[in-house]
Amino acid sequence: MAGYAHALAVARAEGITARELAPFAKGIGAILPPIFEGTAEEVDEGTFSGEGNPVTSALSSISHVVETSEAHGIDAGVMREVERLARRVVDLGHGTDGFSRITEVLGRR
Repeated sequence: MAGYAHALAVARAEGITARELAPFAKGIGAILPPIFEGTAEEVDEGTFSGEGNPVTSALSSISHVVETSEAHGIDAGVMREVERLARRVVDLGHGTDGFSRITEVLGRR
């Protein structure tokens, strides 16, 4: 819900109403169940496949969201934290792995 609230704030700043954004959010919601299943499998198996969407690509997208948010004066604290975690994964040499690699990094001190 925090991500959706953030998306609504950015959309509003870009001149897009919440009702206009809702169908796109609904579409994203529809693809989440298979992503949850695939991610669970990767985490349990320790494979962290980056095929199709490596952490480096996700980091680029996250950075763009942070920059756009802050350009509009929108608090990007949550997204900055996600960006920090993704950058940590890359700095540890796992940039070609999938975003699920973050679960392993979260468990480290």
